[in-house]
Amino acid sequence: MSTVGTHISKEKDLNTQIESFVAQIKRRQIQGSYNVALATAQLLLRVVSATRWTHIDQLITQIKMLGKRLQSAQPRELACGNIIRRVLSLIREESEDTNDSESGDGAANSPLITSMFSLLSANDEYDSSRMSQGFGDGTSRSIKKDLKPYIIEGIQELIDELRSIDESIAGMGVEMIHENETILTPTPNSRTVLKFLLRAAQKRKFTVLVVEVFPNDVEKTHEFALKLAGAGIETTVITDAMVYSIMGRVGKVILGTNAVLANGGLLASAGAAMICQCANVHRTPVVVCTGLYKLSPMYPFDIESLIEVGDTGKVLEFEDGSLVDKVNVVNPLYDYVPPESVDLCITNMGGYSPSFMYRLVLDHYRQEDVIL
Repeated sequence: MSTVGTHISKEKDLNTQIESFVAQIKRRQIQGSYNVALATAQLLLRVVSATRWTHIDQLITQIKMLGKRLQSAQPRELACGNIIRRVLSLIREESEDTNDSESGDGAANSPLITSMFSLLSANDEYDSSRMSQGFGDGTSRSIKKDLKPYIIEGIQELIDELRSIDESIAGMGVEMIHENETILTPTPNSRTVLKFLLRAAQKRKFTVLVVEVFPNDVEKTHEFALKLAGAGIETTVITDAMVYSIMGRVGKVILGTNAVLANGGLLASAGAAMICQCANVHRTPVVVCTGLYKLSPMYPFDIESLIEVGDTGKVLEFEDGSLVDKVNVVNPLYDYVPPESVDLCITNMGGYSPSFMYRLVLDHYRQEDVIL
């Protein structure tokens, strides 16, 4: 098969993979922030490997178009857009590093110095091609070095980071949980919190109160409690209504999260906001366990647009026809927890105050990529 034919075949295979991934996200066949983030990173690895591009701007444009498509497929799954932005930042960084290394000493070959030299020079046969480097965001310059291997390596490192995030956070469990302490968690669907507690149980003896999170996560709550009990942790499942009365005995509230926003607020399981308010009243510390892939550069200007609504039949069954017609039932799957309700965010890079999240956003994303 010719080179052209092989390339066409690879493009068809890639388009098929993209179509399949979009369909899986729409149908919720891929659920959970971690699974979506990992699948997105793996898809981007295949895209960068199979796509032919001669200029870095072409690659950035293609990935942005893919990001828009994935976001429109599932707008409230912020982890997907976060990974797209991380990869775009990685590409821009590799491009800038290459341009800096090719410029030698830097100042002597900068566009500004070169343009001034051209004005002072008597020789009109100045090579105008060097002025095509442009200014902008640094990615519109001509690149002689093949960046594809470096970008692929960077994405692979991102995938490795995603796979090790929970272990990195779990390693801090022993430092955060004290002997004979009572821990309350209202996020039984969080694998990060589960590993955090299991690791701490290897060296600490403590009690865990798991909130039932009715009506969406009841089954997951009992599965979560069974895993903790199987590891020798004294575990009790409590109803949502018991939280306020029992909060005085709780040493810490540990939350998992679906997303962390740029202002330090977060999206967590429905009921988490009320539990955090109870903890604040009782001066109980609230600790959030989250990977950086959940950190979003978005601000909560429109909170309702971020909250997904689930099946109202779980709250009020449709068999109760006489009552259904008289009330308006809403079943939110997530709550927005404001940053002032959280004391500490534990990430795979360490612990940070919610007010410091904006700094992490600036470190991991580029301003030009916030809107895909």
